[in-house]
Amino acid sequence: MLVPGYFRRSLFWRVFIVSGLISIAIIYLLGSNLYGRVSDGIIDEKINASISEAESAIQYADYRFIVSGISSTNDYKALISEIVSSSNLTAKDSGREVALLQSADKEIRGIPPVSTSNFLEPSSIPSSFREKVRADDQIHWQKTTLIYVNGEILNGVVIGRQLTLPRVGKYEMYVLFGFDAQQRTIDLIGRSMWGTGILLIALIMIVASVVLRQVIRPVKYAAEVAEQLTSGDLSKRMEVKGEDEVARLGQAFNEMGDTLEQQISRLENLSRLQQRFVSDVSHELRTPLTTIRMASDVIHSAKDGFDPNISRSAELLISQIDRFENLLSDLLEVSRFDAQVATLSLDQIDASALVRRCVDDLEIASKERATQFHLSCPEQPVLIEADSRRLERIMRNLLANAIDHSEGKPIHLTVKENGAAVSISVRDYGVGLTESQIERVFDRFWRADPSRSRERGGTGLGLAIAKEDAMLHGGVIKVWGELGKGANFVLTLPKFSGSVFTEFPLSEIPTK
Repeated sequence: MLVPGYFRRSLFWRVFIVSGLISIAIIYLLGSNLYGRVSDGIIDEKINASISEAESAIQYADYRFIVSGISSTNDYKALISEIVSSSNLTAKDSGREVALLQSADKEIRGIPPVSTSNFLEPSSIPSSFREKVRADDQIHWQKTTLIYVNGEILNGVVIGRQLTLPRVGKYEMYVLFGFDAQQRTIDLIGRSMWGTGILLIALIMIVASVVLRQVIRPVKYAAEVAEQLTSGDLSKRMEVKGEDEVARLGQAFNEMGDTLEQQISRLENLSRLQQRFVSDVSHELRTPLTTIRMASDVIHSAKDGFDPNISRSAELLISQIDRFENLLSDLLEVSRFDAQVATLSLDQIDASALVRRCVDDLEIASKERATQFHLSCPEQPVLIEADSRRLERIMRNLLANAIDHSEGKPIHLTVKENGAAVSISVRDYGVGLTESQIERVFDRFWRADPSRSRERGGTGLGLAIAKEDAMLHGGVIKVWGELGKGANFVLTLPKFSGSVFTEFPLSEIPTK
């Protein structure tokens, strides 16, 4: 699998190999077609010449038999031998072979029924072809195989016609020509074409390599620059040469890098200003809020002596100050995360006991929403090395969120562990979440239903802080949700600080 992987990663080798394969296929197809046409042309030319020569030879033999005026069998035998031996060269030496075969079934004494030149086997002439020759007095031809007594075999052509010998009867005369010389020529042409094709492919590949390197070099350099930009080195730029398409690509790439650097610098400045603003405002509001808290506590303690309307105003004042203090606490915590100064105070704690404690603390809130908690956890302690304050805050945020969206239906909590991690799931059967809502559920100040947060006084930062607390422990919160079927939040933390886990004790996708 190493070569296919490298083939996918390297544009040069992919284009180079594909170009080579296409070139080979085109040259092979063109060469094969040209080779076939040339070889067919050579053979066809030989056949046409052989037909003309054979026709002349057969006509001359017919003329000799007619004008010879011989009557004795010995004279016939001598004339047949003379005609058959008219060529001193064999078919292999670019000559021809001659065969005289008696057509009648009955042999004539003293006259050989079969006469061939140069020990040619009569079986060189197919019986089907002989039947065609016997059918009329026309010239016929057919490709055949010349077979000699010594076992030598040649590809060739046979041309024949039926003759009428005076006082003897019907004879068939065949003239056979071999393709040996033509085949040697065709083989030479084929070797030359193959050699030329290989040389042409080599030249094409050399040219393709040079051209590809010139084209791909700037693309490869652009990829390297893009990787460095991705890694955070925004000062990297491409070297631009010339005015062609590659130069325009480099110029556009550099302009994009400049724009990215400016935008990222601008966003970083805005982020720093935002973080500084949140931190400063949160700290600056602490002092006046403390004074307001003290004054409101005094008013609230004497509310029984006030008019009912004023007493109700004192209650509202206290509740809104509590909400304001929670908001300030959340903003301060967010500013610590942004400044990366949040730290853990680690202890060995029992996760099951912590979950039970959070459930007891939120029992009143759950009854107000007519919902109940169902807890499933091991009987033995589930020990984990974590910051108890942050872990308790995570659980409170998850439980409060479940209560707000439970629609009065029960909430199931499950605690489970394996050798490396502990998972705590909070499953409600309320309104549920869509896929788009799941993607934003941990965004700051985002609410799936703002009216619910107004009812309970939520800040929209609870789940965002819970996610940051989980990440600070090296853990993760996974979410599943479906409209009308509720949601499932699963917190998974490593048992030991700094350790890494690969298997989750609980899945965020519920089994039922």
